[in-house]
Amino acid sequence: MMLHLDGSTVKSLINVQLSLHLSEAAFRLHSSGQVEQPLRTVIKGGDNALMGVMPAYIKSGPYQGFGLKSVVVRFGEAAGGPSHMGTILIYDEAQVTPVVAVDAGAVTEIRTAAASAHATRLLAAPDASRLAILGTGLQARAHLQAMQAVRPIRYVSVWGRSNEACREFAAWSAQHCDLPVSICTSAAEAVRDADIICTTTAARSPILFHADLPVRCHINAIGASAPGFQELHEDVYQDITLFTDCNRSVLAASDCVIKAVQKGLLPQSGCATEIGTLCKDEILQKNRGITVFKSVGLAVQDLVFSREIIRQWVASRCNGSSLT
Repeated sequence: MMLHLDGSTVKSLINVQLSLHLSEAAFRLHSSGQVEQPLRTVIKGGDNALMGVMPAYIKSGPYQGFGLKSVVVRFGEAAGGPSHMGTILIYDEAQVTPVVAVDAGAVTEIRTAAASAHATRLLAAPDASRLAILGTGLQARAHLQAMQAVRPIRYVSVWGRSNEACREFAAWSAQHCDLPVSICTSAAEAVRDADIICTTTAARSPILFHADLPVRCHINAIGASAPGFQELHEDVYQDITLFTDCNRSVLAASDCVIKAVQKGLLPQSGCATEIGTLCKDEILQKNRGITVFKSVGLAVQDLVFSREIIRQWVASRCNGSSLT
């Protein structure tokens, strides 16, 4: 019988520090050529939804093996509700069964925020304390917690399309993160004095422009990960330093980067540095100005996280835990 690890089990087996380690491992595997993964296949549905299919093979190391993620993303779900529903299949996991199914929504939520936290740890100023979040859903919440793990966040501003959703986010933050949140009436207001900006929306047209940005900041742009979506206006990419999870994937799926290249704001080749090539002990935000980490999500992240979650589950069973 196939083992299935549901969302609550996934979240019980992994913490922020482990997530940071796994993010670094996944990006290093990718950037060192240890992963076979094609570009994501995206199928558009007729109900404001997309289906993504992401297979990969990790060639060597502790996370070696095949895996396949299939997920349906529904846009416009209520704030705090699940937008990603699907499964990650992990093959040849000899410790348990030949195939293990892991909840894709939970893994996506955790690994996406962890990727941004890993980039922030490398690229944001060490004393960055002012965080702006654009968006109010699960990724907004996950990013707030992830940013707290890597920088001394003391001030949070939020903008979203719904005032009610912003109020719910602020109440959640006060309860779970012990941080007051300033609710802003525009994205420009939210980011005005920010050290770190996280964009976590499903915007189909730009919500953030170059003129909105402070002189120095780090941006994690994660919400627009498929063609037809765009959070950052292409003019954001003038006079910035761009980092990505995967250059090839970003140039295929990120409308803002594609338009920036077309307009000559970014070079056609060598437009970005992959985060997996950076040294973990090197903090790069030294009078750099504005840095952007643009991520669209990689199958290698899902495989690394899922295999580690399976191992944590096996260890919990051996230690007599009641997890099922």
